Amino acid sequence: MNGELWKVPQSWIWSKLDVAADWSSGGTPKSTEPKYYDGDIPWLIIGDLNDGLVIDSTKRITRLGMENSSAKLVKKGSILIAMYGSIGKLGIAGIDCTTNQAIAFTQRISPELDPKFLFYYLLYTRKQLNEVGKGGTQQNISQTVLKDFPICIASFTEQRCIVAKLEALLGKVDACQKRLEKIPRILKRFRQSVLAAACDGKLTADWRERNPNVESAIKLIKEVRFKLQAQLDELPELPEKWVWAALGNYGQCLRGRFSHRPRNEPRFFGGKYPFIQIGNLPSDGGWITSHTQTLNDEGLAISKMFPKGTVAIAIVGATIGNTGILSYDMCFTDSMVGIETGNEFSNKYIELFLRYKKDDIRQASYAGGGQPNIKLETLNPYPIALPPLVEQQEIVRRVESLFKLADQLEARYQKAKAYVDKLTQSILAKAFRGELVPQDPNDEPASVLLERIQKEKSQAEAATKTRKPNTKAKQVTEKELVVTENQMPFNEKIIEVLEEKISRSLNNTAIEVEKLGAQLSLPFMNMEE
Repeated sequence: MNGELWKVPQSWIWSKLDVAADWSSGGTPKSTEPKYYDGDIPWLIIGDLNDGLVIDSTKRITRLGMENSSAKLVKKGSILIAMYGSIGKLGIAGIDCTTNQAIAFTQRISPELDPKFLFYYLLYTRKQLNEVGKGGTQQNISQTVLKDFPICIASFTEQRCIVAKLEALLGKVDACQKRLEKIPRILKRFRQSVLAAACDGKLTADWRERNPNVESAIKLIKEVRFKLQAQLDELPELPEKWVWAALGNYGQCLRGRFSHRPRNEPRFFGGKYPFIQIGNLPSDGGWITSHTQTLNDEGLAISKMFPKGTVAIAIVGATIGNTGILSYDMCFTDSMVGIETGNEFSNKYIELFLRYKKDDIRQASYAGGGQPNIKLETLNPYPIALPPLVEQQEIVRRVESLFKLADQLEARYQKAKAYVDKLTQSILAKAFRGELVPQDPNDEPASVLLERIQKEKSQAEAATKTRKPNTKAKQVTEKELVVTENQMPFNEKIIEVLEEKISRSLNNTAIEVEKLGAQLSLPFMNMEE
């Protein structure tokens, strides 16, 4: 590939990666030879590349394995790049190592080119490298394509300024990303704490003080069909007028129906009756708002239609214990149980309680050994903490309100995260369009630098006829990367806006979550943890 990829400053020049560095690739020792593996030489595969410093390898080979394959020693400091599958995935060798043939690496980088300038350039142009990839199921590029790929080159002084500025800015972006990573954990703990407070009475403690004259929940139990699974003295103490009740004594538990095998028999499908399976249950509970299959009349005859508002719980498979509420009439399989109490708010409360107890229910499903499953014999006597009906309504109202707030906070987090995720590429774009640091008219033109690179490369190639090539890339010390503000003025507004935006989002999230926690007397994770 030749030519220019975009417009660069007049003092810059376009060349090829083959001019900037000498490239090679690794190899794989014969896999059936045990003596070639589990040695002390790190052997990198694409999965080991991390777009940063690589200091360890998944696999290792022996000296014998390296000598009997095309694997080569890669010196510490070399730039690594994937040529197959994940084209453009990068790494900088933090150790002496070897690689397989899917990874290309720099054997020698021109002394006139800052290694990190090359690294960041490859990071920025990953998309373009992917576009020139070839292949069917697995895209790939050859060393020929890689070597022919264009690179824009600035003066060495400007390269160092760009690298220093990139390290400073991308370091700030990375710090913002790490702070943002805390938010999902906070929100998850918040939602679980709300469920815990809802199901043990803490959430509505103030409501009970204002409403002392409600009927006891014992009145809700019309018929005792199932014995409670646990002794009362083994269960936590409940607020006044709450009772422990067997689930089957409060709601009717009915297993779904569709046991025909094979399940995908075409003659049962394509009608007007919505049909769901356990994969349609939301992983975090709540409303089931869509379906992907329908049954016809023949399919309905071997299934069962459950009414809107029914609670559904998965009783087999990897999603065991997941719950949801039908937002319209639906049929479902025998891998789920439907629970109906006859009251909209009671159904919602039952779903919240089962969602809170999901981990306990999953543990119970493993008790019998073999494939995990929940039987009606487990669900019907399962103990639920049952509040009076009017308090159930208040619990549902409060939980929905708090979860709505959590959803709003999560949406803000997603928006901030998307902004940060795009910022790295935006900063790299500025860098390699010559917009990140100012142009110094006193700098040597890159064309002169390129002439030296080409001359030095020719001399190095000639020298290989009499000696081994120097495989050690030029290393730039931390001291050399230090650039004063006078040398590198830059409008920091973009980072100031970023930090303000993320800080405000994170702080507001923490304040709102912790304020709610204080009001509910719930244990919340401190933002500093």
